Amino acid sequence: MIPNIFHFIYFTPEQAPAKVFPLSYYLAVESARVINQPQEIIFHFNREPVGEWWERIKPSLTLRQMEAPVSFMGRRIIHPAHQADVVRLQALYEVGGIYLDLDTICVKPLSAFYTNQMVMGLELKAPYVPKNKRQEIKYKIRKTLGLVKPYREESILCNGVILAEKNSAFLKLWMDTYKTFRSKGRDKFWNEHSSVIPEKLAAAHPQLITVAGPRCFHYPLYTKEGLHSMFEAVTPFPESYIHHVWESFSWNDYLSKLTMEGIQTIDTTYHLAARKILSR
Repeated sequence: MIPNIFHFIYFTPEQAPAKVFPLSYYLAVESARVINQPQEIIFHFNREPVGEWWERIKPSLTLRQMEAPVSFMGRRIIHPAHQADVVRLQALYEVGGIYLDLDTICVKPLSAFYTNQMVMGLELKAPYVPKNKRQEIKYKIRKTLGLVKPYREESILCNGVILAEKNSAFLKLWMDTYKTFRSKGRDKFWNEHSSVIPEKLAAAHPQLITVAGPRCFHYPLYTKEGLHSMFEAVTPFPESYIHHVWESFSWNDYLSKLTMEGIQTIDTTYHLAARKILSR
């Protein structure tokens, strides 16, 4: 019921120079192609990237150039991440298939999920991760004062991986909720329509969606320990079909430093997955 068609989205600011397509993005797309043997890979973009890795992957793609949407269901859409959220829902509803974020790498075929109407995976909520030195100091003070709540393993739906049949009833319900969209960017409503609302819809309409476990698509996490297990150690993750490698947390220390030489000579979880893709 879910067609073997993959979708990727690449939006960049219109005023900025064309951006170089990094090796990590190439591996995201190439791993989808090699592991899943898709009928088609549709690349939705507003400005074409440049560089060696783009030229290598471009012949494998169906290119769909478009403007990033600035409104949907009568509501303004300002942030590029929210614009990409809308496009993935529209593309899956119109065509069907599998949407993947560009900070993923496929490690097992997804064909076992194709008989479902719609599939999303859970993402474990990580312990709080400070993003800078100031947040780190503040967190340590709060922890010393006993103001930090003990960590409990909880999860929420993540829209970084979505599988759906064409004209999915769940997607239609989801898109209709954008009539109440209210986020202006990184505010308290940031993930309302990307995670909170689809989770509520899944609870209300379980017959319309299959929810995959938290270790299928979005594991390990973006914590220090999770990134270490992905980029510095060799760690088995037998339940994983896809690794979500969390670019906003892993770019500076890992993805920006990724090289072909490192992939071929240094054994890590990510390098071994990439090596398998590149050897085919």
